[in-house]
Amino acid sequence: MKRCGALLLAALLVAPGAHAEPTLWQRVWRPGARIEAKARLRAEQLFEQSSKASGDLELLRELSLGSAALLELSGGARRDPWQAVLLGRVLLDARPGREREAIRLIESGVGKLPDSDFKRASLFDLGVGAMLLGDMERAERALTSALALAWDPDDRSSIHRNRSNARMLAGRLSGAVADARVAVQLARGVQVVALSHFKLGVALERSGDYPQGMQEVARGVAVRLPVPPYPSESVLELPTLRWVPEYDVHYYRALAAMTEATAPGSDEELVETRYESALEDWEQYLVAAELEKDRFVANARRHQQRCLDTLARLRKSRRPAPLPAASGRVR
Repeated sequence: MKRCGALLLAALLVAPGAHAEPTLWQRVWRPGARIEAKARLRAEQLFEQSSKASGDLELLRELSLGSAALLELSGGARRDPWQAVLLGRVLLDARPGREREAIRLIESGVGKLPDSDFKRASLFDLGVGAMLLGDMERAERALTSALALAWDPDDRSSIHRNRSNARMLAGRLSGAVADARVAVQLARGVQVVALSHFKLGVALERSGDYPQGMQEVARGVAVRLPVPPYPSESVLELPTLRWVPEYDVHYYRALAAMTEATAPGSDEELVETRYESALEDWEQYLVAAELEKDRFVANARRHQQRCLDTLARLRKSRRPAPLPAASGRVR
């Protein structure tokens, strides 16, 4: 799960030389310097626009792609480690199928950068990119390095939550639970709090602790985001979040619907609606997860059957009682 281009814009604005007009010597020594400077300036403008597109995923992608094209045109990524890292991060935001190149660019420059929030965010993005490629060990190393540079509680919570995901996807469930617990303890912002409870709930459920897992999922459901500025009250419906793997969002939504179905005071109609919603998400999860041979398919099938059994009982209980058979006697 990933942040948008606003942080990248902030980094651009403080980058040395990002706005500077090329000197006469630079123009003589490198004739394309003026074009590069204009390309960098236009990339900044696109980043500023992308910061206002938090609820529009397609617009964010288009702006990120435009920024990437301009950064590539400037040619700075071939000489400047800072620009190489930035280009890699933009490519990850744009999602154009160039994740391997993006990771290579970030890794080529991040070790040469001084410790800073920009470096921490770049290591975070490197971890997310490695998860996208299925390299969980690489992801864990990058996120651990990012954690060493993080001081803000929500940033630290987000890093622990993502490292929990990397460990979970690698099958190291006890480590995933430990990281998710720390994420919950550190979380302050409403979105970070909700996501942390969901992560801990799923980590516990996948570790075999279904009751505690569902309690944490219920806590995540109970956190409602303010609308506006968020486009949805549920953190699971935010369009700009990045899920790794992408289909895992249906696992979280299905468990969330199941906890809502068992909430105290729910009438039968609402319970049935929630279980039907959970079934739809389990079906969508399983279609993709079975193709990928996901390690949590068996868990999903058990929950799917639990929903089916519960719905069958609800519907059976609502059937009218059969009329008593006629005795055949005429009075």
